[in-house]
Amino acid sequence: MLTGTPRVLVVDPSDEDARRTVEVASSLTGAIVRVTDCLAEAIRSARNETTDCIVSELRLRDASGERVVRSIRHANAAVPLVIATRHGSEPLAARSIQLGAFDYVTKDGEDWPRLVPAIEGALGQALLRQVAHAAPVVPKELSSDEAAIADMRTGRSMAPVVALAQRAAESGVPVLLEGETGTGKEVLARSIHTRSARRRGVFLVQNCAALTDSLLDTELFGHLRGAFTGADRDRRGLFAEASDGTVLLDEIGEAPSGLQAKLLRVLQNAEVKAVGSDRSVPVTARIIAATNRRLEDEVAAGRFRSDLYYRLAVFPIRVPPLRERPEDILPLVHRFLRRFEADERRTTSGFAPETLDLLIRYPWPGNVRELEHEVHRLVLTASAGHRLHPQHLAPRIRAAVAPPPEEPLVDVLRRVEMAVIRERLHHLPTKAAAARSLGITREALYWKMRRLGVVSPRVVGE
Repeated sequence: MLTGTPRVLVVDPSDEDARRTVEVASSLTGAIVRVTDCLAEAIRSARNETTDCIVSELRLRDASGERVVRSIRHANAAVPLVIATRHGSEPLAARSIQLGAFDYVTKDGEDWPRLVPAIEGALGQALLRQVAHAAPVVPKELSSDEAAIADMRTGRSMAPVVALAQRAAESGVPVLLEGETGTGKEVLARSIHTRSARRRGVFLVQNCAALTDSLLDTELFGHLRGAFTGADRDRRGLFAEASDGTVLLDEIGEAPSGLQAKLLRVLQNAEVKAVGSDRSVPVTARIIAATNRRLEDEVAAGRFRSDLYYRLAVFPIRVPPLRERPEDILPLVHRFLRRFEADERRTTSGFAPETLDLLIRYPWPGNVRELEHEVHRLVLTASAGHRLHPQHLAPRIRAAVAPPPEEPLVDVLRRVEMAVIRERLHHLPTKAAAARSLGITREALYWKMRRLGVVSPRVVGE
């Protein structure tokens, strides 16, 4: 969590009403807001680290366009920058993101409601960087994992997850990570380990779905020589090998019932008994479990022990799928593009705006891992120096987000507007709160609901 109240600098020379709108939107995030109208002040603030996020117009008193983005990023690349402008275009938006802006919002009725979530996401990114800098120095061989946690991003959905992971790192209790395949559970588990007091110990992973019951017993608990046919020497299990480090039990929902009983004893008594042994030895390793199933449902269905579940879920963290955090897609896309262009020594001309649109609209059932692999494939297959157009995307992506044939633009916009309004009415307590989150007045919301035929999903207060 950011130390103290977050700080936002609004850089906007617009008329007083327009500037006040941006200032109010920034304050809705709970931040302390300062306002200036020139690039020079933004650069000073970035260099002196007196702000956690900068929200800037692209046409200032002393600069405009790409120069605004380049100058602020050059002054301090760690301060997230949100562009909020009425002087933009799709190419300029894509270029700003490529230059390192966290997000880009235009000051019109359709895009403007994204400003508050964009600032929240930027403050989340600042939180992640602060946590990373405050953490003890991690072993050199784990630096790639720390880079991977940055790939998970910290928009509205991920910022609380990263904050919970930091709190988990400060404790020694078991942690249960729940989330779909490809959301980055192992990356998060490594992050918890490298930020904890156990960071100098090893981090070992065992997939509970990958081995038979007997092999799992041997891998986790070890065995004595002669314990079974082929056991020609003693073997230490993962719990003993980990010592004062961390053991990640991946796909814990797939663990057989016999193993569940043994894991319960490990958690209850902090000791293990090797296969073929008649005595137990103490266990000092920390246990983190991960699953792509909802373990509460598995307990209700009788497939998972309730007593083991409650022992594992002392500190549960749900990692949201990528489709629930679309604000992370574009920053991830550009981060992956830069990485794979460097790794493969192949340079493209970036993404066409319509390609980025398809990437945002695709549901990503394979989550961050699928997105990462798709960008890697694009870098490998696209001609060097060429722009990445929709036809370069995998057929499954183009097919999944293809618009209905000959659907008029007005119908597309109507459908999107209806979906956004319904979503806000469903999740926010009042219509007034929904209107504020959309950046419009309550009267304007009522008018839009009547025009679009939107019915509130529940009784919402005034």
